[in-house]
Order: sequence, then C-alpha cells, then structure tokens
Amino acid sequence: MIMKLPGSAALVQDLSFERESKGAFRQHDWLIARFVSEEDILAEMPTLKACMAQSSCAVAPKKFARRVWAEA
Repeated sequence: MIMKLPGSAALVQDLSFERESKGAFRQHDWLIARFVSEEDILAEMPTLKACMAQSSCAVAPKKFARRVWAEA
C-alpha cells in the first residue's frame, strides 16, 4: 500500500509496517506499507485509517478534503 502523508511522514517512519522509501517517494512524503498477515493489518487499523484519510485529502480536490475533515 502506498500513501502520501505530507503532515506525518516523519512520524510513521518507525512503524512496523513501514518500508523504506527511496528517491522521489521519500522526497515527496510517500509511505510504503507492507503487511505479512491479516492480523498485522487489524492491529494497525486505527493508524491505517488516519493515514488513508490524510493521503486521500493530500491528493484529492480541496472540496473533498474539507468534507472528509468535517466528518471526522
């Protein structure tokens, strides 16, 4: 899974599912996440939901982003 995290890319670098980004991915705050099992995904679900919301808002039109953050 690849997500753009302009606000928290530095904060998630130490998470167990994060894989090292290189080149343009690192320069532009993209996170590469890899999971071994379904249990790993379920254990990190709150973090993943927050990352996916931030990533969606980072690449989506501003109107969509305002709506997502208003509902959160």
